[in-house]
Amino acid sequence: MTAVEETRPAAVAGKSIHGDPQSLVDTATRATLPQLRYGDAIDAALAEMTLLPDTVEAGMRREPGGGTGRELFLRLEWLPGHDDLVPPAMQADGLVVQWSHLAGWSARTGGDLVVLDVAELADPAVIAEAAMHAALCGLRCGCVKAPDAAVARWGEAVYLDIALVAYDERTGGVVV
Repeated sequence: MTAVEETRPAAVAGKSIHGDPQSLVDTATRATLPQLRYGDAIDAALAEMTLLPDTVEAGMRREPGGGTGRELFLRLEWLPGHDDLVPPAMQADGLVVQWSHLAGWSARTGGDLVVLDVAELADPAVIAEAAMHAALCGLRCGCVKAPDAAVARWGEAVYLDIALVAYDERTGGVVV
């Protein structure tokens, strides 16, 4: 029998993502980048508000300050000149809203950096609202937020909390 006449099915190598595209991503990256689902939820909340960042990044980097641990992050960036940025300084410098599993949420434009007054794993709608507020009013606006906004947590935060502790134990990082 020649190779052309062979009728046995070929052995399966790898994994098909047809039918369940999330399963490959979840299986391959859950341990390495457990914050991906959180980033997806925030991106969806921003899309609902039609406040779309130019870039959305999720990753891992060396712990700040030369430490040996690793820091997981999410980074949302609106580039200079983005149509949704209102304050002139922000139009010139752009806006970055970022999360770190070591430091929580912050926002930056040019040399100005502020820590956002939200829960470490805040509800995605709260993050979208904070980004919208920064884009429209700047980072140091004196507007008063609803008192419960700062404590509203993402509905799936407990799962990410567990994944972050496991991540820190596995990589030798600081358990937060």
